[in-house]
Amino acid sequence: MVALSNVRFGKRNEDVKATQAALIAVGIGIPAGATGFFGEQTRTAYAAWQRMLGLTGSAADGFPGCSSLVKLGARAGFVVDCRHPGAIPKSSVRFSTNSGIPVDETTARAFAEEACDRTGAPESWVTGVGNGANLLTLMFRESSFKPNAVNRNDVNATGPVQSDGAKLNCSRGYAQVIPDTFAENHQAGTSDRIYDPVANIAAAINYIWRRYGDISRVQQANPHRDPAPY
Repeated sequence: MVALSNVRFGKRNEDVKATQAALIAVGIGIPAGATGFFGEQTRTAYAAWQRMLGLTGSAADGFPGCSSLVKLGARAGFVVDCRHPGAIPKSSVRFSTNSGIPVDETTARAFAEEACDRTGAPESWVTGVGNGANLLTLMFRESSFKPNAVNRNDVNATGPVQSDGAKLNCSRGYAQVIPDTFAENHQAGTSDRIYDPVANIAAAINYIWRRYGDISRVQQANPHRDPAPY
């Protein structure tokens, strides 16, 4: 069994190694071999696999998606689990807010760094990847570094009112995730409170991995581009 959540850029594990071995087996070279580390060589190789499947453009950028990895697994003889291992039921999400957390970049940075540690995301997601995209830009644009931020006015603001006084499906917290996204991308070992800083950011990281493959593809995280929903 190979978990899609483990086959991510910057990660080192046995699932990455199995994916690399599968790429090599279908004739796609990786100069360093099956090392278990997902770096630029593996990304280039995986992009070649995506092109072999007929994908083009951003769909062939070397960041694995469920469909392409399942097809590679079928060739190599392994099963792929596309679910996030830390997912929780939406009914388990709690809405109690924080108290005493300073509203500033230094505090937000510390929480973002811890979320990266918990999820295995590269530290560069905080400091900025090659095109400048970073979590702090995303968090500032989404919440102005307010850990108890809630958007009561956008299209997500529906459903019954919860204990925080906001409707069920509102975007909440540092990274402004909705309960569905928080539950589906919840990081094992973190709180089930959607306002919890580390849990909130970690869920956003896992969501970015699943939807975009890498933070470099998220316009809202790029300080050189206009703000945009993510």
